[in-house]
Amino acid sequence: MSKKITKFAERLRALRGMRSQLEMAAFVGGVTQAAWAQWEMGARQPKLDVFAYLCEKLGVHADWLLGLDDTPQPAKPTIDEQLALLKAQLGETSKSMEGIMEQISRLEKEREKP
Repeated sequence: MSKKITKFAERLRALRGMRSQLEMAAFVGGVTQAAWAQWEMGARQPKLDVFAYLCEKLGVHADWLLGLDDTPQPAKPTIDEQLALLKAQLGETSKSMEGIMEQISRLEKEREKP
């Protein structure tokens, strides 16, 4: 078993704390107790999509869970970063809405033709 797999297993156990494996599997959702146990023993690793979901659900940074970093939680985006992201999303939404309105207009014109 590699060091990284051992670290992953250790960190899963730490996240579980006093909960049972069954309780953790139920909390995460979509995971069986047997799968959780195998991960903790280092016998198996979750698929990539499940791993990403675990990180999100457990609120930890992927690098931390893998043992690549000692910071468990990702840094919270600054207000400026959040504003920039929202403005970018709004811009994309506006462009999408314009395109939809153009399509509606085109279809209404086609409908009016004999």
